[in-house]
Amino acid sequence: MAHTTQEIPREQWASYLAGITQRIRHQRVRVESITLESLSLETGDQEIARSLPLVEISLEGKGSDMGAVQIIAGHGDDEITHRVLEPERISAELDADSGALECLEIAERGSGKLLVFFEQALDADAPSIRP
Repeated sequence: MAHTTQEIPREQWASYLAGITQRIRHQRVRVESITLESLSLETGDQEIARSLPLVEISLEGKGSDMGAVQIIAGHGDDEITHRVLEPERISAELDADSGALECLEIAERGSGKLLVFFEQALDADAPSIRP
């Protein structure tokens, strides 16, 4: 399966992330954190969530966390919230044929990156998320 990677321009972050929440809310995601420390120690990725439904992914527009990217996944007692406090780049990995979002990479200034993998729907109506 061929992939394409698209960097999302900073001025489109809020609308792009809101679009993901609208279009594929409740789709199951896997969230992994790759820190600079884990790369140097070769300990690998830290899994934050596995196969939890997406609740929301957004850019904080005000307050002390302004500019942070927040992802919420899960339901009830099994809900996680993770924030990337100083994002410097957001990239989307898409299926080249269908345009389906497969992974969102959020690079954080000086500390690594967060990867959000989207489990694809089994039917042909999987949503497309293009910037």
